[in-house]
Amino acid sequence: MKTCGECRMCCKVFPLPVLGKAENQWCRFLSPSGCAVHGHGQPEVCREYACYWLDHQEVPEGHRPDRIGMVATECGTIRIADEVLPVVVVNQAEPEACRAPGAQALIGEMLAGGFVLFVVYGLDVQILYDRRRWASTSEADIEAAFRYERSRDAGELKRLGAVDEDYCPLTEGQIT
Repeated sequence: MKTCGECRMCCKVFPLPVLGKAENQWCRFLSPSGCAVHGHGQPEVCREYACYWLDHQEVPEGHRPDRIGMVATECGTIRIADEVLPVVVVNQAEPEACRAPGAQALIGEMLAGGFVLFVVYGLDVQILYDRRRWASTSEADIEAAFRYERSRDAGELKRLGAVDEDYCPLTEGQIT
């Protein structure tokens, strides 16, 4: 069973409105031994979170988030017509982190596994997928389906403190 070890990359890349933490800034509750509020008011979203590396024993130690500068998170699936596509969101610590050799290796493995990847840094989002495998699927279709699935999770995201209360989810009718 893997453990985070010295990795704290999730404490940097994700915004966490419930703690007033912005994206790509270190959490103010991070201490040398980990989370200073762990067990004492740590948000549920932090307690429950496990990155792709942590959840997949076969992913090598060299692909640990702090070693490649990005955190990959499985985000369920999206449905486009008759296809069900598994999704991973990759949050980068720096704008070009996904270009590093270890990051490229992990991205290649996930694409070969059929995942659709949303590579994120700030407002910049790049959609990566195996275009041969999903030949009849466009980036616009993937983005619309993903945004719709995320909007269905809005209540849970708010409850966990992962988004602000003013988070405005999409409705199915808003997707063209």
